[in-house]
Amino acid sequence: MRDIVRMSDLHFSSSLFENYHTGTVLDKLLCSYSGLSKGVNYMIIGDPGVGKTTIILDMLANIQKKQPQARILFVSAEMNEIDLAIYVQRFPKFGNLDILFIESQIDEDSHNWNTLTEVMQRGWDIVAIDSFYELQGIVKEEEEVTMKKAESMLLCLIKQQNKAQNDRGVNTTFLTIQQVTKSGAFVGSNRLKHSITAMMELRLDNPKNIYSDRYVTFSKHRRGDVGVKLYYNLNSTGDVFFDEQKYNDDLKLRKLQSNVSSQIRDFANEFDKLFNKSDT
Repeated sequence: MRDIVRMSDLHFSSSLFENYHTGTVLDKLLCSYSGLSKGVNYMIIGDPGVGKTTIILDMLANIQKKQPQARILFVSAEMNEIDLAIYVQRFPKFGNLDILFIESQIDEDSHNWNTLTEVMQRGWDIVAIDSFYELQGIVKEEEEVTMKKAESMLLCLIKQQNKAQNDRGVNTTFLTIQQVTKSGAFVGSNRLKHSITAMMELRLDNPKNIYSDRYVTFSKHRRGDVGVKLYYNLNSTGDVFFDEQKYNDDLKLRKLQSNVSSQIRDFANEFDKLFNKSDT
């Protein structure tokens, strides 16, 4: 039988709530008290070609630069070494990241699942997976299980690492890229949706135009705000550019809208009080 607990009886190290920082305005969006939280799961979805992999690699490289002591791993289940070499040409800082390439080899007696669990057991502060759906498919084929079972295996592994069940005893944070349907909807079960702390969406202002402006926003966030847009572009070499000025303007506009709404509610309440008094 599962034990019943009270949060007041649980004790956590204060270091668990010291976030990782990218040194960019993205930190403000990642958490209400700035930075990437420890021991949590962020899912990243977005329109095709919007730059999901680039944004995640940029985040990892920036955190690595700010906090060299952090152990960071990128698990690539979609691209091989040659594919990623193109990214490194444009963003040299990506070249210093630890990468685990997971490739489907169903014609051989290959078990990438064993490799993945062994590497995870070493203990990583941050792990990014590109992508969950592709990795799930590889596990399904190689281990000869259903997609549901493969998802369950991956989620159990992630939860174990979240709770520091590894050789280093660290609460691992996962950044997991997930595929979407043609309409832009999330691909995955309700269990997968509920297991995440935040859903980061990378979108185009005009989904039909790959050259339209791009932005990051959260549709679900237990640690921060939802609906705030942070625009970015990938045209520069070396770093992703985030439009901090536009982001701050958006925050000011949202605050103004909130204040106006509050004033309208206060006015309506006063009006109701006066109306009720007149009735009596």
